[in-house]
Amino acid sequence: MIYTIKVWLFTVIISPLLLALILGVIINNSSFNSILSSYEIVFVMILVGLISSIPAMVIFGLIKQRLKNKVSDLKEKIILSFYSFLSVWITFYIVDNGFITQWSEQTIWVLIYSLTIVIGVWIFKFPKDELIE
Repeated sequence: MIYTIKVWLFTVIISPLLLALILGVIINNSSFNSILSSYEIVFVMILVGLISSIPAMVIFGLIKQRLKNKVSDLKEKIILSFYSFLSVWITFYIVDNGFITQWSEQTIWVLIYSLTIVIGVWIFKFPKDELIE
């Protein structure tokens, strides 16, 4: 459960920050100060991300529990990465499938969120079960 929450929070906090930087500086040529002044938008993105990702993260947690002690950590992370990547694309597709038919800024959103959640799967270690003696 703690692992799932770490991956979830990492994704919903880091992704909006990366998006603000990438969309602001690289794509829209905004100044760094104007990006910093749009913190309200980033905060809303974090809240919306938390809410909209609840179903996907519940399933993530269930998959994690189901795989526990049944496959190696490496296989578990590969399966969780695959699911995470797909869950981001499915969630965005449900909200607006236009990002698939044409390249847009929303496509960058999907790519950033997908990359961030997969990175989260790999950087956090699985918690060690405590031995009861």
